[in-house]
Amino acid sequence: MNLLQKILQSKSLARSRRFIGKASGLYVRLKRFTPSASEDMRNAMLFRYKGITHVIDIGANTGQFAESLYDFGYQGKVISFEPVSSAYQELLKRAARYPNWQVAGRCAIGSIDGEIEINISDDTVFSSILEIKDSYVSHNKKSQIIGKEKTPIHRLDSIIGQYIQDTDARIMLKIDTQGYEKEVLDGAQETLRRAAGLKIEIPLYAIYEHTRFAFYDILELTKGQGLQPYSFHVEGVDLNTGRVNTIDGVFFRE
Repeated sequence: MNLLQKILQSKSLARSRRFIGKASGLYVRLKRFTPSASEDMRNAMLFRYKGITHVIDIGANTGQFAESLYDFGYQGKVISFEPVSSAYQELLKRAARYPNWQVAGRCAIGSIDGEIEINISDDTVFSSILEIKDSYVSHNKKSQIIGKEKTPIHRLDSIIGQYIQDTDARIMLKIDTQGYEKEVLDGAQETLRRAAGLKIEIPLYAIYEHTRFAFYDILELTKGQGLQPYSFHVEGVDLNTGRVNTIDGVFFRE
């Protein structure tokens, strides 16, 4: 088979996949398992490449992110923070299998020290101190608020010394707090200055009321902090329009 025949065949195969996907609602694609195909693999590789020794996991939910790092060979410490009580219990169980994974006392992280109310969604990954917009709930019923609960809240700068005493720690600050990222950073200015990297959820179209960070705000912040972009990943998509709501960005200091 010559090169042209191979190209034609590959294009025909790609088109067939599109038609099968449209007809079945299933997207199936065989692809080599590389950092370009797997965000989880890419994150772990980047953390090793940058010598990260401590990951501050804010908005841990049930521990999906931290566990993926360990699955791909990360050997350092993880300190996870999670305010939703049901997710917190699952997080404790998950972390118990890993000696370097520490779960902080149940709390939210923000710009104040005290207590705050959090909105609990049917699927806890959508839970937030902010209220989710009705326009989003209308096409994703699992995101609807089914309850509220009180949680302690702390500034990260107030408490991180309890968990990281090593002055030479190479810190990755990971923030996934459903629209509350600006408040987290407002209370984490010293920690951010110490951090070697930042992984943060970036809204392109905010699905939470009163989200204070927009796309360009985060670009200005990371530029001002001397943080360079290393990776982006599409996180949330409006299934009615195809518009991307959120992306995850990974930034490191050079």
